[in-house]
Parts: sequence; C-alpha cells; structure tokens
Amino acid sequence: MREDGNQARGAVFIMLASVAWSFSGVLSKWAPWGPFSLVGARALIAALVLGASRGSFKPKFSKGTWLGAVGVTATSTLFIVANRLTTAANAIVLQYAMPIVVIFACWILWGQKPGKADILATILTLGGVLLCFIGGFGRGSLLGDSLALLTAFTFALVFFAARLPGIDPLDYTYLGNLLSALFLFAIPFDKAFVINPRATVSVLAMGASLSGGYWFFTAGMRTQVHPVTASIVAMVEPVLNPMWAFIFLGEDPGSYSLLGAALVILSVSLYSALKARQARVAVE
Repeated sequence: MREDGNQARGAVFIMLASVAWSFSGVLSKWAPWGPFSLVGARALIAALVLGASRGSFKPKFSKGTWLGAVGVTATSTLFIVANRLTTAANAIVLQYAMPIVVIFACWILWGQKPGKADILATILTLGGVLLCFIGGFGRGSLLGDSLALLTAFTFALVFFAARLPGIDPLDYTYLGNLLSALFLFAIPFDKAFVINPRATVSVLAMGASLSGGYWFFTAGMRTQVHPVTASIVAMVEPVLNPMWAFIFLGEDPGSYSLLGAALVILSVSLYSALKARQARVAVE
C-alpha cells in the first residue's frame, strides 16, 4: 500500500514538473535576448534554487552525475535554440520521441529486444516525427526540427541517469545547470541583449519554470516512480507547450505539424498505458 502511495505521489511530482517545463517554449519566444544568453541566465537561476535545495553549492562528480549533467545541459540548450528556429509544437513533440530512443538503447545496451508493441510504437512515432518535418518545410525550420529531434536523445540521458545506483537526480540537475550557466559569457556578444521590464520578467519566469520543473522532477524520481508511469504523466508537457504558444503568441504550427504531434502523443501514450497494464498483470 505504501508502495502504491509512493507511485501516486511520484506521478504527481512528474506531472507538476511537466506543467512547469511547458511554459519554456512560449517564454523563450517572448524573451528578447538571444538563445544562448537565455540558456545561461535561466540556468543560473535554476542552479541557485537547486543548490539551496541540496543544502550545498558544491557539485558532486561521478560518471552517473556527469551523464545526467550532460543530458540536462544539452537538452536545455538544444531546446531553446530549436524554439527560435521552429514552432513550439515541433520543438517539444520531437523531443518527446525520447521513449523510442530509450527502447532502442535498452535493446543495444542490455539486449532487451523490443516486442510487437515496441515496434508498432516506433513506427507510429517516427511517422509523427516525419509529419512534423513536412510541416516545417517552407518555414525555414528544418534546422530547428533537426535540433529538436536531437533533444530526444539527450533527454533520454536525463532519465537513464536517474536509474543508476547511488545517483541522486538533484546532484546532476544541479551540475547540469551549472554547466549551462557558462553560456552567460555569450551575453557580451548578444546583439539582442537589453535590460528592460520585458527581458527581466521573461528571464525570471524562465528561471522559475526550469528550476521548478527540475525540483519536481527530482522529487518524483526519488520516490522510485515507475518509468512507464513517469512517461505517461510527462506527456502533459507536449500537450500544453504548443497550447501556450497559440494562446499567448498566436503561433499556428500548421496542419501537418498538428497531425504529427497528435500521432506522436497518441502512440507514446497508448504504448505507455499498455506497458503499465502488462506490468500490473505480471505483478498479480
């Protein structure tokens, strides 16, 4: 019963992390600064918050911590840059092809051969990704879509690192944001850098979104929430992210991108639900 309670609490934390992260897309488009300045500024805020949560600003170093930190830094940087080059819908949906990356990584690294459901989910998700790319043609967003797709691989590292023995997600999310904060050195070369109310509010909001998301993510992963459960509730982010961009910025991702997004979200959600059911049956 206690384990079920931990699973439920962990799922709530992961969902709250996804809600917090979902504002990153619209905020990065609204902020006036260049992408690298934004990465550094919001990471500095997140590092201060996460360091205070750890009770120490001294980073811990280990192979697992470095793996997670690289995943955090690469995902954050690629996502912000991609958001400037493509639609918010494409940027986040392509990132959430991550479960498929995990499937093949488990096959290659640990010999866990994918089943029929794994293969079907892969085909449907790749179809959705292809539609997102087609939707980006003619909008000058092919590079943005490509960078967004790379985040599916880097984001997978963040989840893999959390499952390594003796690794605390708070340690590598803190280290990852410390590394990302080094992009503050890009500010002197940022022609769009200004200090005004809009810039201040957007950067502070982005910092709150990032740090809040990682704080909830860490709390969720510490409960040992099942990876399948986490992947189900995490689908809140790719649903909310483009919705905020449409409501606040009037951004229309296009019919192909919307269809691709729906296909990715539907296929990954159904796959995750099926895996969760199979896990429950196996336990019973």
